[in-house]
Amino acid sequence: MRVKVNRRTIEIFEGAIVKNALWRYFVVKKLPLAQIDVLAVYDADGHEIDLDAPLHDGQHIIFKLPKII
Repeated sequence: MRVKVNRRTIEIFEGAIVKNALWRYFVVKKLPLAQIDVLAVYDADGHEIDLDAPLHDGQHIIFKLPKII
């Protein structure tokens, strides 16, 4: 199935959860995987979603790094 992560479409397996999509995105972008556990993740409507939330084909998720003061 295809999902969008921060405006980038990725291919992911059926039954994937948010964390699986983020792993795929981070590997493709060569970002450190350790950051995934501290991300705030939102659906297309701006509602925060859990890393264990199931995904469906065509879903759009957005992540943001937390601000460090």
